[in-house]
Amino acid sequence: MNILALETTGRYGSAAVINDEGMVWCADSVNEMNHLTDIISISDKAISLAGITKKDLTHVAASVGPGSFTGIRIGVTTARTLGQALGIPCIGVSSLEAMAYRVLEDASRNNADIVVPIINARRHQTYAGSWNVIFAMDAGILSLTELHEEKQYMIEELLGQLKETGSVIYFTGDGIDAYESIIRETLPQGSYILAGEDLRYQHAGAVAERALKYARAGRTVAYDDLMPEYMRLAEAEMRLKEGTLSDKIRRTIK
Repeated sequence: MNILALETTGRYGSAAVINDEGMVWCADSVNEMNHLTDIISISDKAISLAGITKKDLTHVAASVGPGSFTGIRIGVTTARTLGQALGIPCIGVSSLEAMAYRVLEDASRNNADIVVPIINARRHQTYAGSWNVIFAMDAGILSLTELHEEKQYMIEELLGQLKETGSVIYFTGDGIDAYESIIRETLPQGSYILAGEDLRYQHAGAVAERALKYARAGRTVAYDDLMPEYMRLAEAEMRLKEGTLSDKIRRTIK
């Protein structure tokens, strides 16, 4: 297998190719929120670094969200287009799950019990989920099991639930940037760890690793079945639903 994975849900876009053996080749954008312009060039670079061509790809994967609404649409649309053009299946990967697995080894080294990726959704809101860190002694394998479901949380609500576990929590994601002071004020010192900036944000390498696992398990979809996971309505759609938009804007959205 040769899987192309796309990550466009965060501030910086990235692309990666992973093969059967789990070897990963990555290309990153250095331009903030420039996914539409950069996604093709960084995809081509990752494919070139892997020493293959587009015709050698067997699957295309995308981080389907949650995260930036515009970024999600760009990544999913690009993956669907490539899937259709190349006649290969698609794989959708949760951005939160990929973020959790990206920091798994670091969380284990720091003796964390729970990994919690948090994406800033503004106004004290966050997209988040939590996973228990599991180590199988007999196989020497690290894995995660879901504790709190992936959904939109108020940061105070999420921290309250995590505090009740009495566990050491490993946080990752740009929610740290937005809510670090609230984390420090809410949780006891020594009960949490904040991921370093080198591991904190979304990255295609982690998406590729999850996609390989999914491909091996047969968890693929046709290009037209690859769907985004926004986890909430866009602000304009919420205002439309609440009836607070002007008639002109309402007609434009509809």
